[in-house]
Amino acid sequence: MRVHVAVSLCLLAPAFASRANPEDQAAQIFAALRAGPAGDPRPQIGQMLAALDAAGLHNLGTVALAELSQGGTAGLRAAASQELSRRAADGALGLALLLRSPAAKTLPPAMAVKLARAHLERALVIAPPEEGSSFATMQGRTVEPTPAAATDAAPQPAAPVSAAQKLAASELGISRMLAASVPPGDAAEGEAREIAALAALAAGDIEAAQAAFEAVAKVPVKGDEANARHQRAVLQLARLAYAKGDDARAQSYYAKVSRAAPEWLDALFESSWSHFRNGDDDKALGNLLTLHAPFFQGRYYPESYVLKALVLYENCRYLEARRTLREFESRYRPLHDGLASALERMPTAQAAVESVSRGGLAAFPEASRDEVARVISSPELTTGLVQVSQMAQELDSIDHRPQTFQRTALAQAAVPRLREARLDLLQSVGDRLRSRLLMERGELRELLGQGLRLDFEIAGREKELAQAPEDASAPVAQRKTPPTVDEDELLWPFEG
Repeated sequence: MRVHVAVSLCLLAPAFASRANPEDQAAQIFAALRAGPAGDPRPQIGQMLAALDAAGLHNLGTVALAELSQGGTAGLRAAASQELSRRAADGALGLALLLRSPAAKTLPPAMAVKLARAHLERALVIAPPEEGSSFATMQGRTVEPTPAAATDAAPQPAAPVSAAQKLAASELGISRMLAASVPPGDAAEGEAREIAALAALAAGDIEAAQAAFEAVAKVPVKGDEANARHQRAVLQLARLAYAKGDDARAQSYYAKVSRAAPEWLDALFESSWSHFRNGDDDKALGNLLTLHAPFFQGRYYPESYVLKALVLYENCRYLEARRTLREFESRYRPLHDGLASALERMPTAQAAVESVSRGGLAAFPEASRDEVARVISSPELTTGLVQVSQMAQELDSIDHRPQTFQRTALAQAAVPRLREARLDLLQSVGDRLRSRLLMERGELRELLGQGLRLDFEIAGREKELAQAPEDASAPVAQRKTPPTVDEDELLWPFEG
């Protein structure tokens, strides 16, 4: 009889285990893995993650992988790191955990590229471009390349470097290192070169950026992603040529941007500055007329209105210039004020995330809603916002689970790290959101100031004309050398 009872209990044990809570099963497997798995740990890791997913604790499983990747046997660390890399490809949490201690030598090329881009984006958030900076300033045709300093000139003291700039430089260095770890011929090589070029450009290494963008532009185009990289590289080469004052080279690159590419309107607008600086106002106005066509009314190019007014002013078309400035003011002043009001609602990263998560866009000024929606629709911000919310829900659910689970090694090790990871991710997402909105608000503020100064210039010029003698000759636009065209081309001057 005793033998019969013992056998019955043994047969019932698996049944009781199968009815156990999935989080308890995951905790048992986690403890067994930490103690030292017998054989290949990958099946046990898969079972642990499946149990946590069934318990609604997906993000806790990601943190558990990070814990296992830092301790135990070499096989366990390798298996956990491999699975963590897979999760990092789809979620912001896994990527954030890998960012803490990236191991470029052991990462697959695709993941190295993803981490390189994440470090680049983090650097731009830590030390964003100067507020109010834009593609070009209102210096007109006087813009020239910066001359080289004389050899006998007194050396200038180096500008102080802030802690944020040092941290950003470190992030850029890691980004370039990870991008360089991708071997030639790999499927991720093209994207790695592009990231290396962008990181070099952000670090101020113009020569390296130029060489890297040229390498990307020369890669044979195979597929949509490769074509998109090619178009972006060509546009960057045009910008570098423009920055050096080489308008002919810049125009040759701008002309290579395909009309079917999303970058075509950027090239059209930026080439207008180059035409204007080179004295070719007809082409500049022709480009701007295309940019302001009804078909492109939804596109965001506020600086184009200021440039158009400037070109018209230089050609003594004061009434049209003033009309363009009025249109710019009526269209973008409400947006600027709306963004300023929106930023007042998000003084911190946490406030930024909460403002877009709780009340949605309804809490923002109406004039800024479309632009805020466009900013938060970027894939990295969308994923980050979703995961911050999911992690908060998981942590709340853990607080309501039995104490037996909360005292397990899994909960003791992973839950505090999950709380920390959520705060880090919230800070990153909030900083990125605020940085982008601050940059746009700063650019609009600068452009509105430029428009106001130009309006004063127009008023002063009109006053001079009103006070001039009646027999004085009317102002005329600057004379230009007639352009030359090839035999198979037709000259079509812009007449307004």
